[in-house]
Amino acid sequence: MKKSKVGAIILSAMILGACAVNERQTAENDAVYKKSGNTINRDDRHDLYNPSNNDNNFGFVREVKSPVPGETAKFNRNDAMDREKTASMISKMTVALPNVLDSSVVVTDAEVLIAYKLSETDKKSRFDTADQVKKTAMSAVPRWYHVYVTDDPALRQYVENIASMKPNSADKDQTVRSTVRMMKESSPQGRKMSDTENENGESREDRMINSR
Repeated sequence: MKKSKVGAIILSAMILGACAVNERQTAENDAVYKKSGNTINRDDRHDLYNPSNNDNNFGFVREVKSPVPGETAKFNRNDAMDREKTASMISKMTVALPNVLDSSVVVTDAEVLIAYKLSETDKKSRFDTADQVKKTAMSAVPRWYHVYVTDDPALRQYVENIASMKPNSADKDQTVRSTVRMMKESSPQGRKMSDTENENGESREDRMINSR
């Protein structure tokens, strides 16, 4: 009789212990498998809740001025953005414009070159579309950038050839300048950006430098 009672007590303790373990595991799983409105599998967790997935987060950086007089934060123009992603974004935005059928975009360290094909090619449509394409690109890059556009099919290959060049190529700057010159000569560039900047966002000082 005593043995039966002891056995019953041991069995009850084992059952209660198992229940406690199950409750703890359930709580841990609830913490791991966050809810997104639908039931998710273990395999989904990495994709949906990986903190390194930038699609699920806002970009945020706080920069503090150095307390040392005259010392400023180190800033490299190459740090500003991913040029490949920026070119892709500009291309997608410009091809969404009403009069643009396709768009090739090159983003360098200081320029955006865009070659596009039009559905309407009368003078007014060319001018208005050039203005729209240019301003679309301007909205996607830092303000020091200059944007050049062309609807001349003969110049598309020139623009695309620049994309295959290395940033440190010896003739890169000269190639960009000559291509820009042809783009401005053959295609409208839209309206002036401001009283102090021309159609491409160039100031007087920029134009002096580019003419050298």
